[in-house]
Amino acid sequence: MDAFVALLTGTSALNVELRTFGMAFQGAMTVRNGRNKDKSMDWFYAFCCTLLTAFAGGIFGFLWMGKPTSLITGGDVTLTLTAIAFVLATYTPFDIGFKLGNNIVVTIVTTFFAQLFRALGMIAFINTATAEVPPSKYYPTPILGPVLYGVLLGNMGAFFSKGFDGHLQQGVPFPIQNGVIIGVLYQLYANDKVGSMGTSLRSVVQSTGIQGDMDDKTFATFCASLFVVVSGILMLPQFLGPAWNPFVAATTPVRYAKSIIAPTAKQVGGKPSSEVGDTDTETDDEPTTPVRRKRSKKNSKKKTN
Repeated sequence: MDAFVALLTGTSALNVELRTFGMAFQGAMTVRNGRNKDKSMDWFYAFCCTLLTAFAGGIFGFLWMGKPTSLITGGDVTLTLTAIAFVLATYTPFDIGFKLGNNIVVTIVTTFFAQLFRALGMIAFINTATAEVPPSKYYPTPILGPVLYGVLLGNMGAFFSKGFDGHLQQGVPFPIQNGVIIGVLYQLYANDKVGSMGTSLRSVVQSTGIQGDMDDKTFATFCASLFVVVSGILMLPQFLGPAWNPFVAATTPVRYAKSIIAPTAKQVGGKPSSEVGDTDTETDDEPTTPVRRKRSKKNSKKKTN
């Protein structure tokens, strides 16, 4: 159990290298399975697309806080592992690397480390912003600012690849949902030391004994990483698919109970039945015929004269 906790909290041996390579290889496979499926792209263009798909958040996210980007501070590791992943996915003989990358076992392992990279990266961004951002006068701990900073990390790549409209026009995308919900829970549990929300949340969780001997930050990191990793694997096409949403699934019992207590009004003629009267109602099945008013003989005689 200790080894598993160390793995999910980023303290195990070669943890940085493994999760960085997992993220790089997932980015390389995304480009190769998508726009570069026939290998028609220029190699440098394809490599840059791989780099942005995998690490756009780390490359540009730190600029929001006036920090050097991860491409500069960790460039030796990031660029080297991205180059290796790119060659494996694109230029191995007989496309061996590409075929292995689409193997279900390799896909699960790659997704595991890529999701771990996302989870620990979001947590690192939140912690960085918490140390820099002062609290407001309304609450002793900054909450939404640091969480927003972490959300930007997980969505920068989508903004680059899909554009602003493409990423947001269909509603709140899952990476934003995931970042906000998990980010807020992490921030309250790990960094809200004196606020009422953080104190209450820790009190409830610790009363169950589930935290064990882990400190607050380690436990929050472990739980956040576990959720992000498991949900990412379940959302693979080979399992529940990318349309599955764990937050929607978690609220299914509530929505089911609500549908029983307050069932949706039956639709009649495109309108809820509650808005349609029992009489004077036109439907497609019973069209009404306009009634012609008969002209009096007196009026008709006037017209003939």
